[in-house]
Amino acid sequence: MAAPSPSDPGGVRAEVGDIRAIEGLRGLAVLWVVAFHYLVLREGKFDDAFVALVNGFAPVHALARNGYLGVDLFFLITGFLLTLPWFKHARDGKPAPATREFYRRRIRRIVPAYYVQLAFLAALCLPVLIGWRFVKAELLFVLANLAAHASFLHYATPLTSASFSVNGALWTLAIEFQYYLLLPLLAPLFVRRPVAAALAFVAIAIAWRWAAAHSFGAWVDAYRAMSARWQVPEAALRSLIATQLPGYLAHFAAGILCGRAWLDAGGRPASRSRDTAMAIVAIACAGSLWAVLRFGFAPLGELSWLAHPILLAGAIAAAVSARPAWGDIVLAPRPLAWVGRVSYSTYLYHMPLLLLMGKLLPGFGGWLALPAYLAALLAISGLSYRFVERPFLAGRPPDSP
Repeated sequence: MAAPSPSDPGGVRAEVGDIRAIEGLRGLAVLWVVAFHYLVLREGKFDDAFVALVNGFAPVHALARNGYLGVDLFFLITGFLLTLPWFKHARDGKPAPATREFYRRRIRRIVPAYYVQLAFLAALCLPVLIGWRFVKAELLFVLANLAAHASFLHYATPLTSASFSVNGALWTLAIEFQYYLLLPLLAPLFVRRPVAAALAFVAIAIAWRWAAAHSFGAWVDAYRAMSARWQVPEAALRSLIATQLPGYLAHFAAGILCGRAWLDAGGRPASRSRDTAMAIVAIACAGSLWAVLRFGFAPLGELSWLAHPILLAGAIAAAVSARPAWGDIVLAPRPLAWVGRVSYSTYLYHMPLLLLMGKLLPGFGGWLALPAYLAALLAISGLSYRFVERPFLAGRPPDSP
């Protein structure tokens, strides 16, 4: 997913330095999402030994089955990183970062690789996975979908939100893009009153999700009429509304507070007792999240979705914001940090590649399926990062000297 990269030479790294633990967290987030989609899309359809293994081991199954929370983790990371330049400028008595430059970096960060992936979907995935007959018969539908995706508006309607059922994970890119557009207006609020702004974000998210579940009747009716041909259930339409940007403001707010805490912790002397305490907190938060997922606890009733960002943010605060000596060791070993570095491309390609494997190699299973899939996915991700992402992050097209 398009979480901002600490390796962006004109972005967060230039302002506050390299945050290795966050790179590792991005790797964990994307692997969590990949595991979730691998399990969901392979289960009951293919003879896959890893799916059978996970399904037979309840503790791991609980994590893999809830791997969509990797998206929650990505949103927390976005909140953590992107406001850091505003906090640092305010601390150093400098003017706020330039909005135009911020937008320019965000466009360079997400658009080139995203557009290459859209071309891949249109040229290969649609003909192979859906068929030329559908593309020709529904040409206007296909073109409207591609236009909505190109403008990051695809998650605004039930007709475009599923990305042709070929790359449904793209919905998060629309949320990220909208957040980028608003951030230069929102960041100063957090600089002036971080806790009050965070509470306001949480209140908006709660109100929005409640209204999506119990109100917004006219909106639901409009969506129902729009998607009448496909008879989309009302629950799915309400879920689409609930997961628009306002429904995730609590996640971004929690990440922002973690980022502020990380910046404030920069001058503190090392302390073994504090490191130990933070390890206990991180383990407690991670263990509590696992228990919620494993046993289906709903500690806050209808608001139990809040437990996910709260517990994830608690773990991030302990393992990253407090800057414990063990943070980088645990979260940023070299292989995981590399996965974090290429995680955006991994996120873009993991679903279509998985579907192509199932379509073109239906008999390919056993113990080789997952390693072969991951090898191909990471190879594609590395190539995309090297020849698409990195050149544009540096401010030059791939063929520039």
